[in-house]
Amino acid sequence: MGQRLDKALKTITKADGVFWAGVLFFVLVLLGLSYIANGMYGKLMSAREMPISTLQITGQRDYSRDSEVQKALSDLSINESFFSLNVAAVQKKIEQVPWIEQAAVRRQWPNGLSIHITDQQPAAYWNRDSLVNSKGDIFRAPMARISSQLPLFLAPNNVSKAVLEGYRALLPLFTSEGLDISRIELTERESWRVILADGTKLILGRGNTVMRNARIERFLRVYKHIIPSEKSIDYVDLRYDSGFAVNWKKQPGDRASNEQG
Repeated sequence: MGQRLDKALKTITKADGVFWAGVLFFVLVLLGLSYIANGMYGKLMSAREMPISTLQITGQRDYSRDSEVQKALSDLSINESFFSLNVAAVQKKIEQVPWIEQAAVRRQWPNGLSIHITDQQPAAYWNRDSLVNSKGDIFRAPMARISSQLPLFLAPNNVSKAVLEGYRALLPLFTSEGLDISRIELTERESWRVILADGTKLILGRGNTVMRNARIERFLRVYKHIIPSEKSIDYVDLRYDSGFAVNWKKQPGDRASNEQG
């Protein structure tokens, strides 16, 4: 019986040895794979091993410059690799460049970055030091790049969308008569004033778009018939329910006059 016990113990010991040898081999394999994976990860994340070496910039742009985008991303080739690059962070960084409204960024295998840019579309100057875009949002950018004629809006910053909407509603009325809007002023109490390109001031007062347009239409129906050839209008007060008051510019030796229309 003792021999049988010794034989059984030897069998168990041998089985344990095989088991632990298998465990050790498995651990060594895992360590080896981990070492290889870590090395590959380090290589993929290394700006020196996998640099971003090409930059493609697309989009219909009238105002932003490639050099401004390249300057904003100048640290990419030093600090970021193709795989470590945070696309969302790059997009945010590009959209901080003046004149750029939106940017779409994607990786371009094997070592490139593709950026599609949409420029701001200015609709008007805003309070002399800023601009308002076609969506009514206020932004700042180098104004010297603007080549088209834009109106000036003078108003509180929280009503930019309302001013742009009101301007767009008024514009066709004046355009049909060959007149251009040079400036729109809106006070804190939301009283409107429109200044034409020839300097004529139209006082519209408070009210919604329908009321403002009705007042302008009433004036435009008769304005060509009330301006004497020797006089020019200083301002027109349109805040009346059924008419308006005209104030003429002073002529040499004349007094300013006021007429009801």
